[in-house]
Amino acid sequence: MAPKKTAKPRRARIVHTSDWHAGKTWKNVDRLGELEAVLDHLARFVEAEKVDLLLHTGDVFDTGAPVAAAERVVFKFLRRIGDAGTRSVVIAGNHDSAARLDAWGTLAELVHVHVLGRPRGPDAGGVREIAVADGPTIVVAAVPFAPVRMLMTAVEAADDETLVRQRYDDGMRRIVAALTARFRGDTVNLLMAHAHVQGAKLSGSEREVHLGEQWATTAQALPPNAHYVALGHIHKPQDVAGPSPARYAGSPLQLDFGEVGETKSFVVVDAEPGLPASVRTVPYEGAKPLLDVRATYAELERDAERLRSSGHLRVRVPLIAADPDANSKVRRLLPNAVSVDVELPEVAPAGDAQPSRAGLSPLDLYRMYCRKTYGADPEPPVAEAFEALRMAQE
Repeated sequence: MAPKKTAKPRRARIVHTSDWHAGKTWKNVDRLGELEAVLDHLARFVEAEKVDLLLHTGDVFDTGAPVAAAERVVFKFLRRIGDAGTRSVVIAGNHDSAARLDAWGTLAELVHVHVLGRPRGPDAGGVREIAVADGPTIVVAAVPFAPVRMLMTAVEAADDETLVRQRYDDGMRRIVAALTARFRGDTVNLLMAHAHVQGAKLSGSEREVHLGEQWATTAQALPPNAHYVALGHIHKPQDVAGPSPARYAGSPLQLDFGEVGETKSFVVVDAEPGLPASVRTVPYEGAKPLLDVRATYAELERDAERLRSSGHLRVRVPLIAADPDANSKVRRLLPNAVSVDVELPEVAPAGDAQPSRAGLSPLDLYRMYCRKTYGADPEPPVAEAFEALRMAQE
């Protein structure tokens, strides 16, 4: 009698998502409803595809003390996919409160959610083994956001810049090496981290204080024996060149106008021990896009019906002469215009005469100041930051 053939274990299916920034208010716009719609789409995918494990690589919330409504949206999603049998591993990002995540993580394990607020050693929760029904065991090495003070002393941080960069990178290498030493040949091996890897392209909406190159690690710090490296912190979805397949999942929403045109997506990984993983992306559904519009008043009136349903708009209106009511005119016509600017013809002042400031918007006055002081308009990101600060004071 021929021996019975043992069925080959199926591949494990993993989804990687990141940088939700739940509770973020952007230019006085509450975008929590959009995030909830996006997470509903993601949950439906997880349920339909019978995903074994979801990885969230940090910045779950936009602040360390999120509003209750934001927590409700996040907890509702995690409970929903937990009820469907999907396990989750969530790490803290630089926007999250590590202590707060660790606290609610003690309850989240009841719905198969493993939470890590601070970097820990392999035996203290930094490495998790996830059992998959009829499939391989998954080993997850997790590195939440590591503040500089955790890896370096104040004295070291005062050293020369080259040494600072090297010491930070060395610290990250040691953390990653200690955790990934638990990878085995008979498991699916995953590294997840909230970190800036040198060479990653920024969207412009990331928090600059944590993105200086001196606080970046190198791709060489990533392990060569991972099926997949899940990265968070950078909002632009992108692959990272390294010794193993690695990717920033990016944010599910376009978070600022530097991200106009970006297709936001989550990552789906199918993996089994001893073989390369299959990695693909799936676009999110449910968010409103951000759009740049340059048009005259007449063109805006003509296209108003279409533009009102086109997403969040940054509108630029070319004018022959200053119009003090330009901002309110556009916003009355297009309630979804979150940023309004005008273009005025350049007029060289005669002799020592100063150009008139009558009817100019604060942004126009700022541009005039930059032209006079520096001989050029401010860079677009600087102008956007000025406008954002001004609107926050209104």
